[in-house]
Amino acid sequence: MKQMTVDQLHQLRLDIFDNAESLHKEAKILLEHDFFARSYLLAYFCCEELGKLPIVVGAVGHLQKGDAVDWKKIMKRFRDHKAKVDSDDAHHYMFGIDLDLINDSDLKWLADARSLAKTRVDLKNKSTYVDVQNGNAISPLKEINSEQASKMLERAFESLRAHWRSESLINPILIEALKKADNAK
Repeated sequence: MKQMTVDQLHQLRLDIFDNAESLHKEAKILLEHDFFARSYLLAYFCCEELGKLPIVVGAVGHLQKGDAVDWKKIMKRFRDHKAKVDSDDAHHYMFGIDLDLINDSDLKWLADARSLAKTRVDLKNKSTYVDVQNGNAISPLKEINSEQASKMLERAFESLRAHWRSESLINPILIEALKKADNAK
C-alpha cells in the first residue's frame, strides 16, 4: 500500500465493506443450494475482509494526528491472514457483543473466538483444498457440512453488523450519506 490520503482510506473502507457484504450474500446463496464447503469459504473470507477495516482505521488515526504511518507495516497486516482474523475478532467483540458486567459472557465470547480461530482457519482450508490423509483423498465437498457452513455464515453476518455499527459512527463518507438519506425523508 503506497501512501494514501485520509479521503482515499475512507473510500477504501467502504470498498472493503461492500466486498464483504457481497461475499456474505454469495455465501448465503451457496448455502441455500447445498454448496456447504464454498459457502463456508466465502463466509470466512467475509470476516477476513472485514478484519482489514480496523487496520485501515489505524492508518487514518495516525494521519489525522499528524503521526508518521509505516505503510509497509500496514500493508503487511493488510495481507496477513492471522492479523485480519485477530482484527475482526477484536472488532466484533468491541462493537458486536453486548457488555456483560454480571456474567462476563462478553469475555467468554472473546475467549471462545480466540480459541476457535485456528479451527476456523483449518475449516477454511478444508473447504478449499483436496487433501490427503493416510493415503486417502479428502474432498472439501465431504469435509464441510450444513451446520458448519451455517455457523460461519451467521458469524459473518454478526461481523458485518458490528462493522456497520462502527462505520456508521466514524466514517465521514458514510455519515454524510446517512445524513442526506435522513434529510430526504
